[in-house]
Amino acid sequence: MASVDDLIRFCRLNLSEDDAERLVGWLAWRTQRNQALAGDRASLDRLRHAIEHWLDSDERRMLLDWLSRRVEGGRSVVPR
Repeated sequence: MASVDDLIRFCRLNLSEDDAERLVGWLAWRTQRNQALAGDRASLDRLRHAIEHWLDSDERRMLLDWLSRRVEGGRSVVPR
């Protein structure tokens, strides 16, 4: 199980501000939401909103697993 805090902690350690913003956009696209719904605030705060409100607990777990594998493999954390 991955909590919102688990994901945000991982992202703080492994993502730049630009990566966090791109991840918000990617999550908006994947969940068919308007990126503006994440608000007008700092990237990690926008990411927290997206993770908390757009993903269920299974999706958060899968996202953390997927991001972890990408980091371990030396790949970009955010799809391009």
